Amino acid sequence: MITSLFAGLLGLLYYFLTMSVIRARLKHQVSLGYGENNEIAPIVSAHSNFISYVPFFLILLFLLESGSLIHISLIFLLGLSFFIGRVIHFLGFKGKEMNFKLRKLGMQLTLFPLIIVSVGNICVFLYRVLNSF
Repeated sequence: MITSLFAGLLGLLYYFLTMSVIRARLKHQVSLGYGENNEIAPIVSAHSNFISYVPFFLILLFLLESGSLIHISLIFLLGLSFFIGRVIHFLGFKGKEMNFKLRKLGMQLTLFPLIIVSVGNICVFLYRVLNSF
């Protein structure tokens, strides 16, 4: 199943993102929140953003894949686009200064597949309902 592949890849990416948060917290000695100067706010925000989008996308991708109406190559491309978007978004937070161009591209590659799988699931539902009469 394609969804299993991307769930695994995104799980590994989440591990690396989590380790970045842990390293930042240890470096700045901040156990909760962002610290006095919000020095770790960007990486904590990236971590939070990731966990907000990924489970929802994986559920939608799985449902679309299970509907058996969409070709597997499109399912793969949607998962790949989303995964690349999450990687690029994460890279936008790396380094001393935030890279807004990478963040913007990362969010586009996150949101476009999310819209497509959402609409795809609605279409699968309507197809099934209309063909059941």
